[in-house]
Amino acid sequence: MALTEFFPPVGCRDGVPSLVYVTGDTIKVNHSKTSLVTGSSNRFKECRYRSIAKKPGTDFDTVVLYNSTWFNDSINLRDNDDNLVVECYGSDNSILSRSYHSLIRVKKDLEMKLKKRLQKHIAKNSPAEIFNVLMIGIEGNSKQNLQRHMPKTRNYLLKVLNAIELKKYNKIGDHTYPNVIPILTGKTEEEFLHQNWNWSGLFDDINHQFVWSDLSNAGYRTGLFLDTTNKTAFHFFKRAWDKPPVDYYYRATLLDLERDPLVRYKVPNCVGDTPEVTYNFNFWTQMASTFTNPKTHPYFGYSFYNHLTHSNSNGASAGDDLYLRIFLELKQRNIINNTIVIFFSDHGARVGKIRHTYNGVIESMMPHVFLILPPWFRRKYPDVYRVLELNQERLTTNKDLYMTLQVVLNFQGKPGIGNIKQKGISLFNEIPRERTCDDAGIPFEFCVCNKLVKANVSADLTVSLATEVTNRLWYYYDRHVNICNRLTLKYVHSVWEIHLDHEENTRGKSMYQIIISTTPNDALYEAKLVFDNSTKIITVVGDVIRLNMYRGQDNCMNNPKLKPFCHCRG
Repeated sequence: MALTEFFPPVGCRDGVPSLVYVTGDTIKVNHSKTSLVTGSSNRFKECRYRSIAKKPGTDFDTVVLYNSTWFNDSINLRDNDDNLVVECYGSDNSILSRSYHSLIRVKKDLEMKLKKRLQKHIAKNSPAEIFNVLMIGIEGNSKQNLQRHMPKTRNYLLKVLNAIELKKYNKIGDHTYPNVIPILTGKTEEEFLHQNWNWSGLFDDINHQFVWSDLSNAGYRTGLFLDTTNKTAFHFFKRAWDKPPVDYYYRATLLDLERDPLVRYKVPNCVGDTPEVTYNFNFWTQMASTFTNPKTHPYFGYSFYNHLTHSNSNGASAGDDLYLRIFLELKQRNIINNTIVIFFSDHGARVGKIRHTYNGVIESMMPHVFLILPPWFRRKYPDVYRVLELNQERLTTNKDLYMTLQVVLNFQGKPGIGNIKQKGISLFNEIPRERTCDDAGIPFEFCVCNKLVKANVSADLTVSLATEVTNRLWYYYDRHVNICNRLTLKYVHSVWEIHLDHEENTRGKSMYQIIISTTPNDALYEAKLVFDNSTKIITVVGDVIRLNMYRGQDNCMNNPKLKPFCHCRG
């Protein structure tokens, strides 16, 4: 609790208001708001919009497709205008307001193609039900942090929406990318390396392996919404996509919005006078109101929100009311009646003082995951629901979510028994109680089933463990010594002994977790090590993880894997 801070709800009253709104195919001026940004010497005059798109061949720039005529009350949109920037001017020709709109509009050619795919899917697989699927992700939010900071949202999920909470869900990687890739593809980063693909390539080359491509082939409309341009699993020092990966890709307006100080940065976590979380969720309410019947027009949406919690997990408290409102709206609009919603995170807090505590180590490995099912699901499929309830208490992983999405795609309404030899098991199949981290493909350095105890080791062994970690740091950046300072050991903060949840391959070996600090970058690093008691050989297992922020120290380094270890010269 000493490390816990609660923030007031996000407030955007001081943000620049949007003076227009979109209804149907028309932009209308909200004349009730014009007085908020005008005065006696500067009256509202007129607006115009420009239609923009993601620039072909890059995921990091936009092009203008069309500039509209001026209007002072309303204007009709052209058929293909779906990413809009609207500017409104005063009588002195100053900009009063600028607003951004990403619209879900029916694409006739796409609809014809998806109709044929859906018919083929139904004829071939005869699914018992067709559900919409909506995934709502939050960066760096453990299930414990959700309890502390978003109690209203959590209580509503459990008590009103009867959500299934995966209480023993375990991450399989350190940061966002290695945790969301298995959810969306069923593969780990290492498995893609075996396919001769890594994050320096284009995701276009493997987009067919993403679950949204499977759903698109079955006739689903697909959407992707991320709230930041660069700090995403797909864009952080990566090339991302040349072509849009889904049918409705919120990217063009985001790129321009992120560069707009008038709208984006005047009030934190706001887009103009609207909370960013609310602004973002409008994309999905549009999707739901445009495609209302999953039997004929199913959709899949994936969204991931970064800003509230990326740098400080305490920031989740500022979003509790906003996320509660999202789930209230899902129920009030009856969206939940035909949609499976997965509310999830990628990992717990990775940096900050909480990571120096035992609880912080555990929380970092346990992101929150909730499944919200239509209210009639339990009555119609009681055996499947019983399995879901059992699996709340079983060890689950990212790959299980992927397999669940695959079963949703071809839902037959019958539960099964999961095969313990498979790394990914659908949550609609009973996960064996005896499943271990090794069974589930969870690296031992991230296995929450392991037991940590204070190590009783000699000073010599402590120094040897710390030296081995420091040597690994050299391994990370030895080709970049011309731009990075050499890191040397400053202090050993803690040494824990790790007792694995399975002991088959650990005889004669001891496992340790150590936290050290280095100079000159005042960094904190955590590492897992294996000590062979007979040969006395020490080996670092997995990645060395940085526990404190390094913003400003790493500007000379473009490799995202090496940025935590590079303290730039000069």
